Amino acid sequence: MAYEDLDRVLDQVSPTPVQEEAMLSALLMEERTETRMKTGKKLSRFAAVAAAAALMATTCAFAVVTGLDQRLLGYFGGTPEQEALLSPTAVAVDKEIKDQGSTLHVRQVIADRYSAVILMDFTAPEGTVLDEDYYTLGDSHIRGRTADGAELSSWGSGWTLLEDEDPGDNRITLLYRVDFIDGDGNALGTTLTLDFTGLYDNNLDENCLVQGNWRFKVTLPEADPGRYVILEAPIEIEEKKVTLTSLYLSPISLAWELGEGEDDLEALDHSDLHGRKDWQELITLAMEDERELSPGEIKFMITQFKTDLLEQDRGRYCFGLRSIIDPAEVVSVTIFGQSFGIKG
Repeated sequence: MAYEDLDRVLDQVSPTPVQEEAMLSALLMEERTETRMKTGKKLSRFAAVAAAAALMATTCAFAVVTGLDQRLLGYFGGTPEQEALLSPTAVAVDKEIKDQGSTLHVRQVIADRYSAVILMDFTAPEGTVLDEDYYTLGDSHIRGRTADGAELSSWGSGWTLLEDEDPGDNRITLLYRVDFIDGDGNALGTTLTLDFTGLYDNNLDENCLVQGNWRFKVTLPEADPGRYVILEAPIEIEEKKVTLTSLYLSPISLAWELGEGEDDLEALDHSDLHGRKDWQELITLAMEDERELSPGEIKFMITQFKTDLLEQDRGRYCFGLRSIIDPAEVVSVTIFGQSFGIKG
């Protein structure tokens, strides 16, 4: 078996280090012995690779639905009763990447249509103390490729340092969020390649604290945990009439999209959308139990105007939620004082 074939298989199924070792041992054993099937024919190397890949893919597939890391549940403000809402959005990665005495352990990824959050443990060389209030992995490069091979534009939009039980040691836990803005923005099923260089205590990639390079791939779940509702309904924003084309609700996100109406999006004052500070007053989610919820932080906002490559104006505005919700329990969403029913 060619080693490039093994490398290709490992990339496709994304096994854990333990699984990689077991797979490699099995294939090397096949090189040394002539395993025969019941028909008396030798199992071809191609068949051995395919069988191993199928086994690994099956093993990795189970990781999607089991063992949600409680740190992710806590980060999103979830309770044990809400864990089932987040589990379909999670993929267990369990990859360790080592370089220059440091280890990046990629634990899990949670994703919905427009964003992904990656949970990682970082261990610096012995004797290093990581006791600052903020850390980043620097010089990040992100490439997203959908199942059909198309490139998907994305950007990393922020690091979060989780609470450290022992600030005097050489270990920290980081969350990294990636947002997807291109085309329909649907990131589900996308394979991400991420490449980080160096550990820093700032966003400027200045004063590298720990040297190293850590590169890995993750494939996001294909199942959509949310509701994508096409509306094509008129909406008025500061006396301009445009179109609310869709709403998206997942357990952790709210997104809405605008298109042209009687007015185009360029007619809107930029501050009416991107520059506002009062979104919590302008957006309300009405729930089945009569609760009214407001969104949390802005994840991203993008408004694109008609060009030679873009047939019409479009905008996408994505928010995090203050707590985990069941999208099926949302009755309506109110934006700029106008309510849009989505039940049923």
